[in-house]
Amino acid sequence: MDFDLFRDDLGIPHVRAATETALAYGQGWVTAQDRGLQVEADRMRAEERYGELAGAAGEAWDRFAARERLAATARTIHDSLARPEREWLAAYADGVSAGLLAGGRDVPELAGVPFRPWAPWTPIGVFLASHVLFNGFPSILWRAHVARHLHVPGVPLDRVLGLFVADGGSGSNAWAVHGRFTESGSPLVAGDPHRTLELPGPYQQVRLACTDPAAPYDVVGFAFPGVPGVPHFGHASGPSSAVAWGITNAAAHHVEVVSDGADSGRPEGWRLHWPARELSDVGVAAWRALLHARTARDVAEAFGGWVDPVNRVLTADSTGEVLSLTAGKVPDVPAGAPERALPTAKPADGYVDLPAPARVTEVAVDANERPVTQRPAGQDGRPGSGPRDLRPGREAHDLGWSYAPHRAERIRQLLAAATAPESPTTQARIHGDTRDLGAPGLVAHLADDASVAAVRLRAWVADGAHVDAASTDAALYMRWRDALAHRLASHPVFAPLHEPHGQDPALTPVLGGVFDVPTAVGAGLSRILAADWLVVAGPDGRRLRIDAAAEASAALAEVVQATAVQAAVGPAEPAWGDLHVPAPLLPVPDLVAPAVPGRPLDVTPAPVSGNNETVRCTGGSPGVAPTAYRASVARYVWDLSDRANSRWGVPFGADGRPGSPHFDDQHATWADARTSAVVTDWDRLRPADTSLRLLNGARGAEVWRRDFGEDGLVTVHVLDPEADADLLHGWFTRPRAAFWGMGEHTRDEVRDTYAFVDSLETHHAYLVRWDDEPVVLVQAYHPEHDPIGTAYDVREGDLGLHFFLGSRGPAARHGAPADPWSVLGPAMRGFLFAGAGTRRLVGEPDAHNDKALRRMLVMGFTAGEVVSFESPQGPKTARMAYLER
Repeated sequence: MDFDLFRDDLGIPHVRAATETALAYGQGWVTAQDRGLQVEADRMRAEERYGELAGAAGEAWDRFAARERLAATARTIHDSLARPEREWLAAYADGVSAGLLAGGRDVPELAGVPFRPWAPWTPIGVFLASHVLFNGFPSILWRAHVARHLHVPGVPLDRVLGLFVADGGSGSNAWAVHGRFTESGSPLVAGDPHRTLELPGPYQQVRLACTDPAAPYDVVGFAFPGVPGVPHFGHASGPSSAVAWGITNAAAHHVEVVSDGADSGRPEGWRLHWPARELSDVGVAAWRALLHARTARDVAEAFGGWVDPVNRVLTADSTGEVLSLTAGKVPDVPAGAPERALPTAKPADGYVDLPAPARVTEVAVDANERPVTQRPAGQDGRPGSGPRDLRPGREAHDLGWSYAPHRAERIRQLLAAATAPESPTTQARIHGDTRDLGAPGLVAHLADDASVAAVRLRAWVADGAHVDAASTDAALYMRWRDALAHRLASHPVFAPLHEPHGQDPALTPVLGGVFDVPTAVGAGLSRILAADWLVVAGPDGRRLRIDAAAEASAALAEVVQATAVQAAVGPAEPAWGDLHVPAPLLPVPDLVAPAVPGRPLDVTPAPVSGNNETVRCTGGSPGVAPTAYRASVARYVWDLSDRANSRWGVPFGADGRPGSPHFDDQHATWADARTSAVVTDWDRLRPADTSLRLLNGARGAEVWRRDFGEDGLVTVHVLDPEADADLLHGWFTRPRAAFWGMGEHTRDEVRDTYAFVDSLETHHAYLVRWDDEPVVLVQAYHPEHDPIGTAYDVREGDLGLHFFLGSRGPAARHGAPADPWSVLGPAMRGFLFAGAGTRRLVGEPDAHNDKALRRMLVMGFTAGEVVSFESPQGPKTARMAYLER
């Protein structure tokens, strides 16, 4: 299972291997390294053992997972696979296990959890656990609750249930532009998936390159941590072809809730009819086949084996072909049957025969809207006459019942308004757009409100209704929506919905949010305000109805009053960014223990623009909280003319380990709705140390830090041979540097020496800074690849080191200790042992350098034997020194 690992300047892993199984092993290994806690938490959710890690909340999940037989389903699906897929999964699982043992589990949260190797079926379980709630079945349980309790005389039930169909929604965006409308003449595929915001993120940037001459491939994309391949978003490039794909959720009714005498309140009152379980297939063959795709037709064929969840797919290739299709298994509801908004007596008999892939000749947009055939641009009031989505018969793709009405329309407007050919850089205006097309309809309910606040909101709408982080008007609008959702949720009309939902109380942590009335009302706000037919009988027989204008004005008055109270005691009126910051879900609820002392698990909050209804989706729930708990969890632009022009990004960073320099280094870019260039040139990548002894990074990059409180902050950076040459030359030419052996070197010779060190995978040089002042040069290396390896018995996990104190730093300032090593000693130990593969530190000071040896003994080393060997500077006699982990 040999593989090579490289990383770019963002720490994104690029894995290369000579066989597909070795590549899968390497992907699993690096995933365990970068996302160890995350994948172990997801694995335990799949194995119905999450309670071991997460306590009571985990036990509720385990009860649900056992009810839905996640582990048994994953095993059955695995056993039904063909041999190539089983071998591929097994290799990935073995790689994860090896990566976990090599340090991926070295976090406090897993300290009390015994290690268990991953089974070949475990990646399937992780995928199932991540998607069992990724469908409409919880909404069916809510609608059943509404049907039991909310009765509107003379109004059909389906109309009542339709009140709570989401007006907005944070479903994903994707769009494809035909080469006739691009700068390069080749297609573009772009988009961003919207899911629950997690830390680390739910998608992992990765590159997978298989060099097997019989079946080579080279794919960049976004993987699910714990699942092999790049099943949702990828860009494959070969010597003579390129293909890319992206998906959105089709919002299809694909998981049925079957009534077993149901809605009686008994826990066994309903069951799920889940295609993945019923067919013993979740589409693993499609995951693997996508890696081998060369054309858009290949991608479409691969997605022909897709099962769950049901997705809309856009794919394009370097020949210029662009295809749109639907992939997955959708129950075949009989023609003329009503939409299955409630539990059904029995599941559908068979599955829908989905339409063939459709060719796109202009532009296609998928953003979870209800599919309809689009009219040409210029005929419906949209600006410009640019490309439009003209796919015929799109109604055939209407497979569900919950769609967002605004984001796709806004994307089409932006594409239609283009004044120049599209390129990867022009897509930023789409990813970052903050116009809320749903706001005018809501604010219209304030048409007769003469208050200053209402006038402000009407002016904000007239100016485009942009939900920008710096806007106090956007904050006013969103706070008003929140207050309005709460007012309506407590209105007497909806009093029956506050009755107990009757579900298993043990599942409340999993399903409880489904029955939250303010959340449901907030989702259907515009429908509820427009429902003049919503009249119910109160307890005293009086007719109860909602006065939309009065409720809207009263909610706005509440916000104005709250603002006045706050202004009297604190800061002025908040902007949207003051309230709207990411609130990611952690692998373990209420996780607070940092994995690295001095570095908290969470990141500095970054104000973000947008809301559910904007293309720049940073979703929340009116009536719950203004924070962003759902968001664009990745962004991508795939350029079929040249993959080097493609762009991508994620929230936070590529590495899930707190303290890593790539833990949150993409976060500011993401928060600003920007992306970074995709780098695939092997010469621009750095080989990574898979023995996990040396910390890797770009020249000058910070790779380690520790805050020593009053004694200051110590950071370690990869040496930059050019930028640091003058500093090092100044240090080495001092008389006390004689033992270092470089006193006669010129500045350029110093630079060239460390440029050579920088080129080696087995030797690294680092510069230690104390309160940002350079103080120590550290050289760390693999002894088995160094002359010292001939002079002593090298053990697995040995890390050799040299260090040179160039400056005492702040040791004599600000009350810091007079002896710098009282701080630098612990810092050096912490840094050199930060590589999870390092088991023992090995020093080899000159045998006559008593000062260096005493320093090492004070640091905890044990003096060893005297050895002689041929060093690059000539014969050397050294005193060995050892420090065990």
